[in-house]
Amino acid sequence: MVTGGARGVGRAVAERLLRWHQDLVRKRWACPSRHGRPSVTAEIRNLALRLARENSTWGYRRIHGELRRLGYRVGASTVWAILKRAGIDPAPKRSAVTWRQFLRSQARGVLAVDFFSVDTVSLRRLYVLFAIEVGSRRVHVLGVTAHPVGEWAAQQARNVLMELGERSDSFRFLVRDRDAKFTAGLRSGRRGR
Repeated sequence: MVTGGARGVGRAVAERLLRWHQDLVRKRWACPSRHGRPSVTAEIRNLALRLARENSTWGYRRIHGELRRLGYRVGASTVWAILKRAGIDPAPKRSAVTWRQFLRSQARGVLAVDFFSVDTVSLRRLYVLFAIEVGSRRVHVLGVTAHPVGEWAAQQARNVLMELGERSDSFRFLVRDRDAKFTAGLRSGRRGR
């Protein structure tokens, strides 16, 4: 038979074992308490701000890309928040020239060349090579063929340059796509260059 004092000790041991077991279960199954995103290190913050100050035309996406290339794991929205908190515009007005501004300012010196296709009544496909003077919007049909090859396209380009005569020297830029029919002779846009 257990006396009253022994009962109290047994009860204390049982309570201690029960508390120990509860702590063990709590530690085993409890998820670590994380609240929100992990904070950004001072190194990343300083580097993002330095990149923004040294490259004034870069926006937050470009800075994010550069940080990723350097091996830093940071999100684009985090870079945006860093710049915003520092009082730097995350998407600055670009000082670089846009494509539209470039074309307007250089239109007189731009010649664009491309192909389009035409299906005849007999369902035969023909390819038309044309050039457009961007400044005057004058279109030159250079030739029509069923089988466009690089040599043919280069010859047609030489023909239009001869037709333009002295004016051909005013063209500084040739705009074209990456079609295989545009050989090295046509890509240069000039005779002998």
